[in-house]
Amino acid sequence: MNVPPERMGANAKRPLRGMTRWASWTYLGRYRARLFLGSAALLATSGLALAIPYLLGRTIDALRGADPAGDVPPLAMMMIGLAAAQAVTRIGSRVLLFNAARMAEADLRSALFAHLMKLEPSYYRSHPVGDVMSRLTSDVQTVRAMWGPGILNLVNTTMLFGSALILMLRIDPWLTLWALMPYPLVVVLGTLFGRRIYRSSRAVQEEMGSLSTALQEDLGGIAIIKTYTLEEERGKVFAGRSGRLLEKNMVVTRVRGQLMPLLGGVASLGTVIVLFAGGKAVIDERIQLGQMVQMSGYLALLVWPTLALGWMISLLQRGQASWRRLTEVLDQKPAIADREGAIALADVRGDVALRDLTIEIGGKALVDGVSLDIPAGTVTAIVGRLGSGKSLLVEAIPRLIEVPPGAVLLDGQDVCDLELGSLRGAIGYAPQEAFLFSTTIAENIAVGLEGRSDVVGEEARRAAVEQAAAEAGLERDLAALPDGLETVVGERGVTLSGGQRQRVALARALVSRPRVLILDDSLSSVDAETERQILEQLEGVMRGRTSILISHRVAAVRRAHQIAVLDRGRLVERGTHAELLARGGLYAELYRTQLEEEMAA
Repeated sequence: MNVPPERMGANAKRPLRGMTRWASWTYLGRYRARLFLGSAALLATSGLALAIPYLLGRTIDALRGADPAGDVPPLAMMMIGLAAAQAVTRIGSRVLLFNAARMAEADLRSALFAHLMKLEPSYYRSHPVGDVMSRLTSDVQTVRAMWGPGILNLVNTTMLFGSALILMLRIDPWLTLWALMPYPLVVVLGTLFGRRIYRSSRAVQEEMGSLSTALQEDLGGIAIIKTYTLEEERGKVFAGRSGRLLEKNMVVTRVRGQLMPLLGGVASLGTVIVLFAGGKAVIDERIQLGQMVQMSGYLALLVWPTLALGWMISLLQRGQASWRRLTEVLDQKPAIADREGAIALADVRGDVALRDLTIEIGGKALVDGVSLDIPAGTVTAIVGRLGSGKSLLVEAIPRLIEVPPGAVLLDGQDVCDLELGSLRGAIGYAPQEAFLFSTTIAENIAVGLEGRSDVVGEEARRAAVEQAAAEAGLERDLAALPDGLETVVGERGVTLSGGQRQRVALARALVSRPRVLILDDSLSSVDAETERQILEQLEGVMRGRTSILISHRVAAVRRAHQIAVLDRGRLVERGTHAELLARGGLYAELYRTQLEEEMAA
């Protein structure tokens, strides 16, 4: 029931709740010191940039003799020095602001992962993993681009426009008014195109999620694709999805491609006006030629921020579209969580009791009113036809699915009132679908050691892993593997057989030495004789701890202290093997059917 700490995002900062349109910036706000220093460096960069046209204007007037106080060589040296200082402050501002964005990105990604770890398994049945992965990668990167270049250009544009406007007004207010006359178009264009960019960017990210899901399914099912020679067909499907993603990306590109030249045209129009009106002002001797050069220089400095404004609008809108997708995850409240005042388990005995347990999914009761007492230290088997609700019933004990209050008790305490960590830490669970991490067999088994305070040091961990592997019947398989316990199993344990994967998962459940052990048909992939041998080996392990076995082979559970028989979600029989055979009900029917099949084979 444990997961390695590195997979839990244990150090992630708490995700923000009640997400709003601009809540994403609060992640960046955690690095306000860097933002302040970066903005200060950006302010210095803008100031230095604005000083250069002023010095250039004075230099021209000095050359013409219109500025008696001007001295060309010192002015030229000052411009060179300012340009060098501007390069330093520009680099510094980008390092500080971009690094802050990168660090905020790491916080956001960790917070997302930690939140995903809290969501119940049913969330991932309704939300494709590929789409979730796309949000955790592509959408987070888009938000970071909004934070880094986005905030840099926002601050830079604001500073340059404000400062340049003041300096231009000091030279000639009427000429400044003429020069800025086209700029209201920037607001109109930004509003119109911003909405289009947001909608098209959202469509791109949604399509990227669908493409990621399809890719994950195809790679995960590559054996099936090859078995049925579906390579060409799946290639066409993928090409179609990729084509749709291309089309939606092209929509964004076209919108951005239209916006940038339009904004550039606005900036160029202002320059043309300055050349015409400013030239006339010089001829009329209302301003000096140097002032005219200064005005042109200030306006030239506004050309790039105006062009960058289109890029910034695109970054902001794309970032907000991605942020909206991320909030859909962060605002998803875990259906299963610790309640206020949850109790930590101590000295677990292992008494399990089900009280009229009903589990409904999609309005249908898949487990219907089951009551069952499982005394501590006993072995209880649960059998029944396919789809009778056996797995759902045992998943309710560690609250892998939510259960009604008072329906499941452990040592007389409602599991809904217990801390999830201590509840699940007391239970060893080996499911039928054995999932293995892409690491060694030893590391996969050692996952179950998390939380065991009695196993300290590498030697103790190794001994515990080896013991659990032996109890799970892995010794013969390990001897045949190239590196034994250190064999890397590949993604999802692809290099192992189904039976080997199940036994590694069984060893993972055993190594924690839980007070309650649940084996959910966890040996279904091995033959009947191997299953019998492993269960016999486990008798010593199960002695003294509560064990719940599910098996599709009735013969494998004959030695259980009690056998519960489910049919269509209801408990229809309960007793020992002999008692149920004598009763001649469903259990006896299942037993005879399987016996006849084995004899026929």
